Parts: sequence; structure tokens; C-alpha cells
Amino acid sequence: MDADDFVVRNLADQITAFTTVADTMRDRLSKLPQDEREEIEEASAVLRKVRATRDHKLLPLTVIRKDAPDAC
Repeated sequence: MDADDFVVRNLADQITAFTTVADTMRDRLSKLPQDEREEIEEASAVLRKVRATRDHKLLPLTVIRKDAPDAC
């Protein structure tokens, strides 16, 4: 890479911070009772679905009825 050392170091630091947070979350989740863990996993799945569809724009579609006189 043709980047200054501070750029690469910054990326490495961000990866380390993310890994630390993910490891801490996994550790804390593993210590929860099974029913609480299942509730959190279900809520996470719902949030992922909402976030995945939140910024998607729907296409402007026109409904064409076959029984309409001007239908193609």
C-alpha cells in the first residue's frame, strides 16, 4: 500500500477496537441465561431486517389490470 504509516496504524487500531468489543459482547452474552440470550438474538434479527430495508427506495410501479379496457 502506498499510504502513510499513521493511516495503516489507524486502520489496525480500529480493527483491534472492534474485535475487543465483539469479544466482550460474546463473553457477556454467553454468561446470560438461555431465555435472555434467545430474546436478544430474536431482537437482533428483527433489527437487522429493519436496517436492511430502511434505506431501500421502492420502484414506482403502476398496477395494470387485465380487465381494464386500455390494458395492453
